[in-house]
Amino acid sequence: MSIRKIVILVLFSGLAFGFKQSNGPLQQLSLNFTSKILENKKYITVQGDVFFKKQGGVLTTHLIKPFENVTIINADGEMKMYDFQENTLMISSSALTSSESSYFWYFLNGNYNDLGLPKTGFVIKGTQVSDGMLITTWVPKAESANPIQKIELVHEKNLPVYLEFVGPKSKVLGKIFFDGYQKVGNLQLPFKITEIAYKSKSDSTLITKVYSNPKINTEVDAKYLDFKIPANAKVVSSKKK
Repeated sequence: MSIRKIVILVLFSGLAFGFKQSNGPLQQLSLNFTSKILENKKYITVQGDVFFKKQGGVLTTHLIKPFENVTIINADGEMKMYDFQENTLMISSSALTSSESSYFWYFLNGNYNDLGLPKTGFVIKGTQVSDGMLITTWVPKAESANPIQKIELVHEKNLPVYLEFVGPKSKVLGKIFFDGYQKVGNLQLPFKITEIAYKSKSDSTLITKVYSNPKINTEVDAKYLDFKIPANAKVVSSKKK
């Protein structure tokens, strides 16, 4: 997989925002992030900033390293990806890229209980408590053809700390760990997320994301919060799914 494709994978895993804080509505937020991707025994470092505007559920990611890029996604799944070096614009539309499809969307709306699993077609099958942790098991609806046959969601002190995705023949497809919770407004947000995607028993991709420097409302840099794509940018592709 090319470096650009791997980096784009990072952009679409675990980022979206929409919430309010205790001393008034929180309408916008920004965070710095650093991601380290381990694939084929090689590390790739990705750095940038994410910006969220509650109105319209608009998520903007300004990628700084390894190349400069701005990606804008809204709640309807409309995506615009601008390449600074080439002055090119890629446009696509898909429910799969909606800002609301991200787990972080549910964190920042205060929905810690199910992380939006019912909205994605899963129903709860079982609940148990082990070592002080609440473990819930989720399965796709009967009519679903979802390749994920089971999801295990673990809470500690009412906060999600672990997700496990299981496919056919009890094969573990992936895991997500949520760590480093910090308070932003009246919410607790995980400032470290570790994702593991298993390709085979001996091959996997590891992505570690660390967030920092939260800014809210008037503190947020409007340049990228309301980023304007140059009018002379060349559209290189336009896809709808």
